[in-house]
Amino acid sequence: MVNTAPLPGRFAFYPVLAYFLGALLFAGCGKPADASKSQATATTNSVPPAPEAAGPGPREKVCFACKGEGTVPCPVPGCVDGKVDCPAPCIKLNKGVWVKIPGRAPGELMQAIMVNGKEVWVSSHHPGVTYTERPSGDGWDMHTCPVCNGTGKVKCSVCKGTGKVTCPICNGKKFIPVAWTPTDNPWFNSQPDLIRLADGQVILGRVAASLGDDRTIITRDKKILHVKASDILPKAETNSPAAPTPPAK
Repeated sequence: MVNTAPLPGRFAFYPVLAYFLGALLFAGCGKPADASKSQATATTNSVPPAPEAAGPGPREKVCFACKGEGTVPCPVPGCVDGKVDCPAPCIKLNKGVWVKIPGRAPGELMQAIMVNGKEVWVSSHHPGVTYTERPSGDGWDMHTCPVCNGTGKVKCSVCKGTGKVTCPICNGKKFIPVAWTPTDNPWFNSQPDLIRLADGQVILGRVAASLGDDRTIITRDKKILHVKASDILPKAETNSPAAPTPPAK
């Protein structure tokens, strides 16, 4: 006869112990993996602190021309946001004399230009185009300007379209010697049209006329000044070197 009596208590305990150990092992294996993954993610996503901007060194100051930027606006006349007028002879709204013609569309202006020695009336509604005469001679054809693609503007060759150039005073270094001033620094003193007067005035311009001891000066910004010849310092003094930086003590 087969004995079907239940096993003693100590044998019934083994399955429970195995289940408990398995659960403990599963939980123990998962936690270190999650912790390692979390630590790796934190390391990957951490952003190093930005380095502090270096300030002026001993006996230096922030450049007065660029305010410490290292660049200044492009000096090319007409350069706006790095763009200048197209050099090709296309229609430009800021060039020539535009007039209102009765019977034309509202807001439309007209201008007479010369093409191949002939007068052509063009519309302000068609900027950035060029005109060619038809072979038959009975009219004109419009073409989108191939230089500016009809925009009337091209990238400035000096600033490369950025609208900014390297500061000529600090050469992009952002800092200059403390002794430099807006009217006494190597760049300013090297200007060929620099004029210094005996009373301390500093002018960028040229002597346009002379009459006896009187001199008429036209400045770069087209102002007219009248001074005495005796008040103009010799060129050697005019283009003197910038004031030297005091030696270190």
